[in-house]
Amino acid sequence: MYKILDILAREIGNPMSINEIKNKIECIYGSADYKNIHMSIHEMEKSNLITIEKIGKSSIASPNFDNPLLIDNLAQVELINKVQFLEKRKDWQILFLQINSYLREFSIIRSILIINPETNAKLNRIEFLILLRKEENKEEFKDIRSNMELLQRVHNIRIDYLMLDETSFENLMRYEDANPIKEVMSDKIAIFYPQAFWLMIKNLLDKGIRIKVEEESISLAKISEQDIVFNLARFGYKEMGTKITQGKAIGIEYLVTSILVKKDNVRRLEAIPIILAKNKEKINYSLLVFLVTKFKMIRQLYNILKVLDEITPTEEVKQIMREITGAVKQKVKTDQQVIELSLKDMEKKMRLYDVIE
Repeated sequence: MYKILDILAREIGNPMSINEIKNKIECIYGSADYKNIHMSIHEMEKSNLITIEKIGKSSIASPNFDNPLLIDNLAQVELINKVQFLEKRKDWQILFLQINSYLREFSIIRSILIINPETNAKLNRIEFLILLRKEENKEEFKDIRSNMELLQRVHNIRIDYLMLDETSFENLMRYEDANPIKEVMSDKIAIFYPQAFWLMIKNLLDKGIRIKVEEESISLAKISEQDIVFNLARFGYKEMGTKITQGKAIGIEYLVTSILVKKDNVRRLEAIPIILAKNKEKINYSLLVFLVTKFKMIRQLYNILKVLDEITPTEEVKQIMREITGAVKQKVKTDQQVIELSLKDMEKKMRLYDVIE
């Protein structure tokens, strides 16, 4: 039952036949027996943990969120995954114990996930998604950051973390655009308050939000020219003389980071302030900073924000600049060469694209 629930949890929003579940279990766990899986699924249906819908000749299984016990069962799956992950890494057990000790007193935290745990562990790094309650508490924000930086220094491990409140998480799960949050579900472990995490997912489903998990992470360096041109146009930046054809819809945070990462996109740096200014309601700056920091482009982003703030100042951009000032100073030796944007040229460009009058 544990393995079946684990697979269904990873594939929320993606209907799966019994045969597809069997193949996925085989892929992740190494072996799977169709007969046993078939029997277990029908037992789980009888106990109302899952529902089965007949589509043609296939039986499609889905978690039954109407069953109050499902949340606890999914939380148990997370705990098993956490124990199995840490059993192989005894040196990380102290780190996780300290995370629980340091962060459990913060009332603003709803849950904490580790992202792509196995892959990142091989690189001696951890990625955290820290999900927060709606209310703002700037002191707790600051203290959480301080604790994360302390843990990174003490354990000599790279820690990247993203803090999102409930509204931001809901919006990113709701959007049709490809984004990192929709990719999280297929490879994560809820290590802190797993019940709270699955209650958040249930609340999204209760609101009628269709969750569509992205199984494969987007390689920012490999986003095609067609997709970049298409998405720049979606966000209000049409390049002169460039043909626009239908491409994959990519979130603005992914798009900006891709432009920063790809060396042959230097000419497009001036597009970034324009699409940021035109899409104030869509951009999640916390996610953008997380991605840019991960790819060691934080100084370049800072310089772009500085130009944006000079031309079209907003309190949100000012706040982000204040928050990343320390990181900018620390990354001087690791970031790629920073390209300065001309303030005068950007003002002309922003008038051309109707950002300013």
